[in-house]
Amino acid sequence: MKPSTLFKGLLTATLLLGVPAAAVAQEQDAPAPAQVAPVEVSETQIDQFVSAYQAIQTIQQAVQADLVAAVEAQGLTVDDYNAIAESQQSPEAAAEIPPEQAEQFAAAAEQIATLREGARTEMRSAIEATSLSIEEFEQIMTQAQQDPALQQVIVERLAE
Repeated sequence: MKPSTLFKGLLTATLLLGVPAAAVAQEQDAPAPAQVAPVEVSETQIDQFVSAYQAIQTIQQAVQADLVAAVEAQGLTVDDYNAIAESQQSPEAAAEIPPEQAEQFAAAAEQIATLREGARTEMRSAIEATSLSIEEFEQIMTQAQQDPALQQVIVERLAE
C-alpha cells in the first residue's frame, strides 16, 4: 500500500469521524501542514493505530454500500446526489433543482446523516477498543503525515 493511498483512506475515515480539518491527510502536492512537536510513538501505539485503521477501513466499506443504497432508495443516482449537494453551495443553482429532486435529496441526506453518525460512533469505538484515545489516534495520524519514516512503518505494518 502506497503512503498516499493510506492517507487518502484516512482522509475518508476522518471525514466520517468528524476529525478536525487540521488532522486530515493532505494531498501529496499540497503544502505541508503546520509542524507539530513530534512525540515518541511506541511500537505498541503503532500496532494500536494500525489495528484501529484496519477496523475503520472495514466500517467504511460497510457503510459505503449503505450510503449508496440510501441515495438510490430515494430515486437518485450517486452522481445526481453529489451534483445537488454541490449546487447547495450556490443559492442560484439550488433554485434550479426541481422540487421532486429536492425532496428526494432531502430524504436521502437525512438517511445519510444517520448512517454517518452511526459510522462515526463505530469508528470511535474501534479506535478506543485498541486502547488509543481519539486524540492519540489523531496525533499519530498527523505525525505520520509529517514524518516519512513513521508513515513507512505504518504502511509496512498494514501490509503484513
